[in-house]
Order: sequence, then C-alpha cells, then structure tokens
Amino acid sequence: MTIGIDIDWCFASEVIPMAVTVAAGDARVAAVRAALEPFAWQSFTAELVCRRAVAAMDGGQAFPRPRGSRNRLSPQEECSGALVEVLNGCRWRSLTVGGLSQLLVGAAQEWHQEQVWFDIRLGLLLDGVG
Repeated sequence: MTIGIDIDWCFASEVIPMAVTVAAGDARVAAVRAALEPFAWQSFTAELVCRRAVAAMDGGQAFPRPRGSRNRLSPQEECSGALVEVLNGCRWRSLTVGGLSQLLVGAAQEWHQEQVWFDIRLGLLLDGVG
C-alpha cells in the first residue's frame, strides 16, 4: 500500500506528500517520541522504528482483529509494514526525533483511514450496492 504524505519532509529533492498533517503536540507524537528518544534510534532498522512507533501509538489498546482468516497479519503488523514503506522513501535518519514522530503518526493515521474506506467499499460491493 502506498501512503501519500502532504508535508515537505526530508529534503528538497525528496518531497513526501502527506494528506494527513499531525500537530507536534499530538499525544501520539509524544508517545512515539518517548518510545524512540532514549535510544540511538538512527541505528535502528526501519522495521524496528516502525514497530516501536505502532506499539507507542497503540497505547496498550488492542487493534480489532481482522474479519476472516486468522492467517492474516495483525493490523499492527500491516500498519508497521506501511510505515516501513514510508521510511524507505526518505532519509528518515536525518530527521529530528520530533519530525520522525510526526511523520510516522501522520502516515499511520492515513493508513488507518485507507483501511476504513477499503472496508466500507468492500462492504458495499459484498452487499451488491457498489
């Protein structure tokens, strides 16, 4: 899944357009920042950064289990995978921890909105409306 981003992050040659803008004071941004800041996060893999970010945003609350087969990835794993794609698209290690936290929260929020719309469209198709 490709996530578009409307904030001019990273570098002039690397603009990631993001449709979801998140305030620096957002509680989820603070949670992600707190999960990364004490560590040398620049040395982490994108996968580790994203897993920590998703866990911090989750705040201990479980995501709803997907309907259907139990062989699917969990919503946390799917979100983390989408965030890895975002990080692979820019030089995220050059961002501040605050900037990285905003980027990850905005991308996760956009991923969640895409999932909700997908479920709505799928429901309409299955109901024969779409």
